[in-house]
Amino acid sequence: MRHFLIKLMEYINKVPIKSGIFAGLLLTFIMIVFFFARWWNTPLGTELEKITVTPAKSMAQAVPEETLIPDIEITQETGETKTPTETVSLFSSATPPPETLCGGPETMYILVTGVEGSNYIYGLSDAIRVVRVDFINGKITVLPLPRDMYVSIPVAVPGITETFTNGKLNQAYFYGSPGMGYYDGEDHAPGLLAITIGQNYNLRIDQYISVNTRIFQRMVDQIGGVSVYIPNDIYGHKFQEPVLYLKAGIHHLDGKQAEMVARHRTLIGDFGRVRNQTILFKAFIKALFTPEGIKNVPGLIEIYQNNVLMDFTPNEISKLLCLITKIDIKNDIVFAEFPQNILEEGRVYDEVQGSNMYVLFPDHDLMVGLIDDFQHGLWP
Repeated sequence: MRHFLIKLMEYINKVPIKSGIFAGLLLTFIMIVFFFARWWNTPLGTELEKITVTPAKSMAQAVPEETLIPDIEITQETGETKTPTETVSLFSSATPPPETLCGGPETMYILVTGVEGSNYIYGLSDAIRVVRVDFINGKITVLPLPRDMYVSIPVAVPGITETFTNGKLNQAYFYGSPGMGYYDGEDHAPGLLAITIGQNYNLRIDQYISVNTRIFQRMVDQIGGVSVYIPNDIYGHKFQEPVLYLKAGIHHLDGKQAEMVARHRTLIGDFGRVRNQTILFKAFIKALFTPEGIKNVPGLIEIYQNNVLMDFTPNEISKLLCLITKIDIKNDIVFAEFPQNILEEGRVYDEVQGSNMYVLFPDHDLMVGLIDDFQHGLWP
């Protein structure tokens, strides 16, 4: 290196004009590389605050017994709980880490939320998913978290609660929104939701992406709609009475229809709504990775710009796109679902709203166990 610099200085002294042009071009190139490198690794939104996930506290201990409203009729079907039997192979400190696809990390956990409304100032997260991206085995697993699960939210509501507030999981997003002003983290609603999930269920979150209902409609319309089989009739509400919106069967849905299917739970409950959201998610992916769907990718990118909240860097996005090209979309993207028998319906008094609300009480130990297996790639 020293020899190169000496020769360079000798050349500059001999040919000052040409060397000046050369130096200018070299400086320009260095600046371009520098700024591109910074942009390539700069998040496109506010990063999640780094948190240490601690063992989750059971909500059975956190909720005062007198606040529970008993005698709730359980109407959902129950299923069998799967007990994972595999063991985790841990790498010793002397063993080099395994090679990953596309230069990605071993795993990445992405919090994906669908938010009601047309902006991100306020809003409840109607759809909550954690996506596990495995860059070693080339596998993507999508885990839905029921929005009505009763959790401890690490935020105080002025004049009502101190330190933490009990509520539904989707209220964590609402309390973290900038319009509420309860949470002072720069990562706002996604950040408070990520912390809530981590502290209640010991689930790690690395990145987030939030899409509001208006953008969801545009995304579905951009790819020409989605073809789905809906197993149950979809009902809306009119004067608190159920009104048939869409009969069960095969349908090709536009953006507005897809939003209705994703949001409504009348007569099918939160479990039915989660399943319908998964049906739509699968249909969207299937439609996107067709020759016609790929043509619409530039339009989707245009929709994403300035309309979607996320904290990915361009570098991370490129690794995810690279992984998609290396996996079998049909077999390597897996959708998980919690057994219904570990979630019990009930009602509880919400001290913030001052009224009783419908919630789901999880069997905490079973829930944390399944989530731990999910993080180790053992479930589903």
